[in-house]
Amino acid sequence: MIDYVKILFNCIDVTRLYNLPFLDFTSIVNLKTGEESIKKTVNYHFCKITIYESGVVLFSGSIHKFYNSLKGVKAPNYKEQTQYKGFNGNQFNINNIYEVRTYLEKLFDCDSRQMTFQNIEFGVNTNPLFISQLFIRGLLYQKGKLFEYKYNGYYAQVEHQRYLLKIYNKSNQYKMVEETLRVELKIVKTEFLKQTGIRTFEDVTESTLNNATKLLLKTFDEVMYYDYTIQKKGLTKRQKQTLKNYSNQRYWIYDLESRHRDRHKKKLAGFIINNSNNLHSIIREDIVNKCVIINRLCKGA
Repeated sequence: MIDYVKILFNCIDVTRLYNLPFLDFTSIVNLKTGEESIKKTVNYHFCKITIYESGVVLFSGSIHKFYNSLKGVKAPNYKEQTQYKGFNGNQFNINNIYEVRTYLEKLFDCDSRQMTFQNIEFGVNTNPLFISQLFIRGLLYQKGKLFEYKYNGYYAQVEHQRYLLKIYNKSNQYKMVEETLRVELKIVKTEFLKQTGIRTFEDVTESTLNNATKLLLKTFDEVMYYDYTIQKKGLTKRQKQTLKNYSNQRYWIYDLESRHRDRHKKKLAGFIINNSNNLHSIIREDIVNKCVIINRLCKGA
């Protein structure tokens, strides 16, 4: 369930890291002054290790890609990519996360209590039985902020001070056969992370990942969307015009007064419940079902 992380390592033997033969650290040279930067970096299995002059060590990147790289798992379209950037389109469960944790403990010669999360992403790869774009194109806003679309409409996100919510077409990214839609919550402020009970890597357990699932679902439930499976047959001309307005992002934030918004939200919800396939509820159910499996620790792990 965890993907991108930024981890601060406390009390690490930096000299030992520099001497590891498979880590080739480099520093950036300022072309104007000829001076080296005060930090040294190395890319390792699609993640980055940064050592600052102060001795602070930072590990950043997708631990899902990190795991797949260690295991030799590649994206279906890896040969087509001019610059391969790793793969995180399959499922990534708590047992896999624990394997990464153990690997990092050995790599940095520390224990998981010394790994403090600065940023972390919680997400789930769902497999809807419909085209992901049908849902993505209907995303309107969340908590008063409009979704921004990127990558030809295959990716949508809404950004807040403490977190970002991302919803995007994973199958298109990696040319996967199975339809895959990812719902992801990126936490950028540690006070928001406190709700999960996670501060260090030691805190990652079945219980805290279930807390993360609840936080992801809560955020997902706050999404306002227009369901393009709404059946308009039998609706009046006025109802059809209303639905046309509801499908427009700008209508909700700029045309509709905020004091009237709740009434229209309930009205759209009624159309979705009574006249559509309710794509949101299908995706939500898949998130819940997937998390029951991926957050369960196998015996002996």
